[in-house]
Amino acid sequence: MRCKRLLAAAAIVCLVACSPVVLCQNVEQLYEGEVEQIMEQMEDDDLSADLLETLSDLIENPVNLNDTTAMLPEWLISRQMRDRINAYISQYGELLFWDELLMVNGIDSVTVERLKLVCQLWPVEKSVPRLRDMLRYGHHNFLMGSNMQIEKAKGYTTGKYEGNPYRLYSRYRFHYRDNLSIQLSADKDAGESLFHNSHKQGFDLYSGHLMLSNIGVLKKAVMGHYRLQFGQGLTLWTGGNPYYGWGAGARRSARGICPSSPFAEYDYMQGAAATFGLPRGFDISAFYSFVQRDANIDTAAGVALSLTRSGYHRSESEIRKRHTLGEHLYGLNFQWNKHNLHIGTTAYGTSFTLPLQPKLRQYNGDAFRGQHNLNVGLDAAWRFRRLLLYGEGAYSRGGGWAGLAGADFLYDANTTFSILCRNYSTKYHSFYADAWNRLSSVENERGLRLAVQTRLPWQVDLLLAADIYAHPGPRYACYSPSDGYEMRFELSKSIPAWRQDIQPMTISLRYRCREYDKNKKIDNQYFTANYSRHTLYADFSFNTVYFNLRTRLGASAIASDGTLQSYGLLALQDCTFSYRKLYITARLAAFNTTSYDARLYATERDFAYEFASPALYNKGIRTYLLLRYNIYKGLTLGLKYGLSLYDGMETVGSGNDQTEGNHRQQIKAQLRYTW
Repeated sequence: MRCKRLLAAAAIVCLVACSPVVLCQNVEQLYEGEVEQIMEQMEDDDLSADLLETLSDLIENPVNLNDTTAMLPEWLISRQMRDRINAYISQYGELLFWDELLMVNGIDSVTVERLKLVCQLWPVEKSVPRLRDMLRYGHHNFLMGSNMQIEKAKGYTTGKYEGNPYRLYSRYRFHYRDNLSIQLSADKDAGESLFHNSHKQGFDLYSGHLMLSNIGVLKKAVMGHYRLQFGQGLTLWTGGNPYYGWGAGARRSARGICPSSPFAEYDYMQGAAATFGLPRGFDISAFYSFVQRDANIDTAAGVALSLTRSGYHRSESEIRKRHTLGEHLYGLNFQWNKHNLHIGTTAYGTSFTLPLQPKLRQYNGDAFRGQHNLNVGLDAAWRFRRLLLYGEGAYSRGGGWAGLAGADFLYDANTTFSILCRNYSTKYHSFYADAWNRLSSVENERGLRLAVQTRLPWQVDLLLAADIYAHPGPRYACYSPSDGYEMRFELSKSIPAWRQDIQPMTISLRYRCREYDKNKKIDNQYFTANYSRHTLYADFSFNTVYFNLRTRLGASAIASDGTLQSYGLLALQDCTFSYRKLYITARLAAFNTTSYDARLYATERDFAYEFASPALYNKGIRTYLLLRYNIYKGLTLGLKYGLSLYDGMETVGSGNDQTEGNHRQQIKAQLRYTW
């Protein structure tokens, strides 16, 4: 059987070698593309630190594709494709070389090249590695960096901010494959003091974890900062904003217990958690966490009015909210996995040291009020040939409930159909739910999503998706029941290279239309108005061995009740040069938007575990230059300078972040050593 596999794979290699080879993007392009699409879908300037950590860590620490229990993100490969690879490994044994994947139905050369960037083909260790071997053959990663804005904001000139305008951070991590991970880190945001005033302990945030996995019956154990991800996120899912994948499939792959980002200042657990493997496919996970959250406290009434998530502790008002509300979280997860069937249940309680009593507003009549909450959920997934069914139901204390169900159908190797329906009541309360939704929390929503992804003639990839939703109760920015929809249309084409030193050119066109209801204030009275937002991006990239050129054109339009309110235009050019130890990338972007609502996004190249995707609005240019040089084996220095220049503006920003002049400049530096 093994000889037949080798002969068949050798034949495939010969056929591929004689045909035009379709290469994939490099790691930087893959990383940039995924972050950019997430930002466009979230329409938010804040990217979760844990989501950024997941993307960075996947590229830095490749996944062993032969390990059928290893998790891969949905944007890299669909769940059904991953299941087919696992079935192939179970039937024929571990993969020996990459082109063997082409014998798996539905896997093409483009998918193989993408997997090569973040995966490896290692033999799966049958025995538990010795501690001495893990310490000897493990990998060390240390980085430290700083960044600052050159123009001083109003908060520094008026003395509102305690500290200096520098952000400082450091991180050390040791890991041996997925068996052992140790991490320590420290972080201080710009404006926060260091070793004086309210931060006499030094840095604002200290973080760390110790993780062991795949050691006998112990599947995973974490002490320190960690995340919890179960089911489809309807009951318990921490460490990441909802990610609406650009593929057709909507099912999310839960990672269970995993370490948290070293720089996450909210949405993390702190304590201990463990997963144990039991006979006959059963797993049980137990967890406990105690965290001091930031909150706005009414000391006279002895209640917490609201939780805050900014993570900044610069001014007196921000410092006053720092670590003022204790939160206990404890619970269990029970799973059964057998062949193509998965069933899981999660139950956990949340207790605060003070009751939560938000002020009554027109939109929060059903908001959580109290000191204790209980959440219970049941999730399941079943794959039958080309059909994947999944769903989750959840219940919270006080009678709130929520449910979602979906199906993905793989028609052929290039065509996938998907449907997802959801219904979340206005009284469903979960501080750590992160399922498919359109609001900032999983509640007050009903919706249906339909999607299809296929390959048209001339090797053109097509994605069509529509999401229709309604909010039965009032919500923030809309004080009456409302509804809306979103539609996506994407075309992409890879043009094969005609020379060996040139990689394929890629062309893509993405259109998105979203219609929603929002308050409109007229004569001190609120009315519900209908708005629509349209965005269009066209991208073209040309790659050689040393150079990469990328051009993007973008446009946006905001309309209210059929009347154009604002618009935006964007044109940018990226140029990247890489040769041996030197890496240089630069950008020049010109933009013109008539309002913030018409903003456009363009993710920038940055350092490891760093993120830059400024929202471009008003009128001006954005440019940056990034240099990265490998000083010595494993020692890399990076420098970045960015400039935003606005036309006709005397100040930039507002409040304590306001700066004088029509420009803003940023400087970043990072030193990284791996061994």
